[in-house]
Amino acid sequence: MTERTTAAAGPPPNTTSGPSRADSRRASRAAFVGTLLEYYDFSLYASAASIVFASVFFTGSSPFLGTLQAVATFAVGFLVRPVGGVILGSLGDRIGRKKILVFTMLLMGGATLLVGLLPSYAQIGWAAPALLVFLRILQGIGASGEYGGAALVAVEFAPEKKRGLLGSLPGMGAALGGVLGTLSLLLVSALMSQEAFLAWGWRIPFLLSVVILAYGLWLRRALPETPAFREIKESDALSKSPILDVIRQQPRALLTVLVMTIGQTGIGYFYIVFMGTFGTNQLGFGRTEVLVGLIAAQLTNTVLIPLFGALSDRVGRQPVIMFGFLYSAVFAWVGISLLSGAATPPLLYWVVMALGNGVGVAAIFGPMGAYVIELFHTQHAYSGLGLGREAGNALGAAIVPVIAVALAFDDTTVWLSLLVCVVSLLGFAATVLSRTRSSSVLKQDDDRAPVSV
Repeated sequence: MTERTTAAAGPPPNTTSGPSRADSRRASRAAFVGTLLEYYDFSLYASAASIVFASVFFTGSSPFLGTLQAVATFAVGFLVRPVGGVILGSLGDRIGRKKILVFTMLLMGGATLLVGLLPSYAQIGWAAPALLVFLRILQGIGASGEYGGAALVAVEFAPEKKRGLLGSLPGMGAALGGVLGTLSLLLVSALMSQEAFLAWGWRIPFLLSVVILAYGLWLRRALPETPAFREIKESDALSKSPILDVIRQQPRALLTVLVMTIGQTGIGYFYIVFMGTFGTNQLGFGRTEVLVGLIAAQLTNTVLIPLFGALSDRVGRQPVIMFGFLYSAVFAWVGISLLSGAATPPLLYWVVMALGNGVGVAAIFGPMGAYVIELFHTQHAYSGLGLGREAGNALGAAIVPVIAVALAFDDTTVWLSLLVCVVSLLGFAATVLSRTRSSSVLKQDDDRAPVSV
């Protein structure tokens, strides 16, 4: 689905002398910590949306409406991400990766901190959910430039034979951030009464995000610009309109990234957003059982992401990603069908969460950082990721959990299985039809074509 020749100029990453090992390690840490903060925030919000926000910010609604409203505020953060991705991606291609990554970290961390300070509906009425939505929008804008920029930094500093492994670190940071976010909420809820937890205890994990924020900013401020960006800047090969360039020159690459992301995020957030509300409303679990399930899903994902990323350096990115989508499609029928009633034991719920999100999503997400970057030329790589990936995020991660909430109030899990299966097969088809360009083809294309400005 991706053009093998385009009108972009400039050498691909790492074709010159390349970065030092110290810079590569520093870049890997900076990318890892940034996405850890992003997904700590997002997972914390998702977990709180499942078990807290319906009663704190949407008081008086029915269980169905309150749950739908709480999950919908989570979705808002994804709906604004394409706009943020276009703006921040374009800036990242014009002024550099580092400056944008510092900004995204400040925006994400600041919004999360303010959620922890936000008054409840009982205190300020309708202004509480309105402010919650506003802060969620800020989170979404910050997140829109975070993963793409972090993956670019990790891959553009990486040795060629380790791009899959190092490109998976932002994904690993995302998964671990999800574990820490959910675990912090579980620990706080376990140490206090339900009344105290709902009154103020849930705020503690949001406020603790300032620790990750401070460390991440310290790392990123000391990070040099990537070798690939420095080279095109020094050769005066920067694009003045990277968004327009990537749309005109590589529309198929954009479509590939968009559909693959719909698959990856749709599957992932089905498990870590929707399945939390499913465990509470349909299976009758308490908040501890639900949070343990979310931790199992994300911890398995954390462990397996770098393994699948490293595997893609050996066998290729495409086969690993295709396996992840096929596995997810098959497991949707096997795993979800086991969760058919209130008699479901918590252990079975935890296993389904771990195998569904842990194995399937890890196989997709691990190699995906390097894979989608290899679709685009350096001059508009950030813009391509910002537009393609964040549009896919908006469609996959925002819409799938909301549709699943509506389907869950039926008497069967068949429709839920079908939803995940369809999303998985869309991602599989996009992966099959996509083609990254080899380094030699990249260099030939880049060397012979002029820059579009």
